[in-house]
Amino acid sequence: MNSTRKKHQQTPEDELPIVLLHGTAGRSEDWSQVVAELSKHREVIRPNYGERFCGDTQEAGPAMSDFVAGVIAEIRDAGVQRFNLFGSSLGAAVATCVAAEYPEMINSLVLQSGFSLGSDSRMKLQFDLWLHLACTDQVTLTKLILVSGLSREFLSAFDELTLDVIIDGFVASSDWHRIKQAIGVDLSVDVRKQAQTIKSPTLVITAKHDQIVPLAYSKDLLSLIPHAREIEFNSGHLISLEKPHDLASAILSFYQNPQESYIL
Repeated sequence: MNSTRKKHQQTPEDELPIVLLHGTAGRSEDWSQVVAELSKHREVIRPNYGERFCGDTQEAGPAMSDFVAGVIAEIRDAGVQRFNLFGSSLGAAVATCVAAEYPEMINSLVLQSGFSLGSDSRMKLQFDLWLHLACTDQVTLTKLILVSGLSREFLSAFDELTLDVIIDGFVASSDWHRIKQAIGVDLSVDVRKQAQTIKSPTLVITAKHDQIVPLAYSKDLLSLIPHAREIEFNSGHLISLEKPHDLASAILSFYQNPQESYIL
């Protein structure tokens, strides 16, 4: 877990930490620009919720319940009893389950580019392709994630040499066993029932040009959560890369006044 928090028993609500859950191919070290902004105001805890299963070679791989248990275990190990929760993509599905199963721990919830059902035909086709490429052609998968994860305007600003460096760096630095396990969880996601039980003030962040989790899927998740509020970004799926400062600002604004933004 990436955190410098000292263990203590109680924290005022306006100082509660932010727990950040990354997506399928993400790592706790990601989101550097967003975290730099958030950490000026709150402690940011980034659980490595998938890494504990990296050595697990069982064919079935981890389940969503394992990821949820891993998140809670790391948070409790840090001595945190209550927190603000943020999840992106697969991390949003994990966060939905955490919020549903541990409502007493959640002060407020932000879900970015989340989806409720991984077995939907379109999502399953995508995740099956990801899993195939993760096993056979990691360079092509990385290119696909960039093409589908970034808006045209943002991606077009990079020249070919820069993109090659980005792609080679991601392929070399990624834990592909962990990513394959996470894709397996993507395929199993079904948080429709959990979403309907969420009691925390919730903000759903959608991305206008998202091709990994198209807008309709995030809106489906939004419709399931009682009284959730939505903010749409003019961005692709990877908002943390395209608009990190705007994303951090939206997260902090909601956490600072969740009840004010909570539509009753």
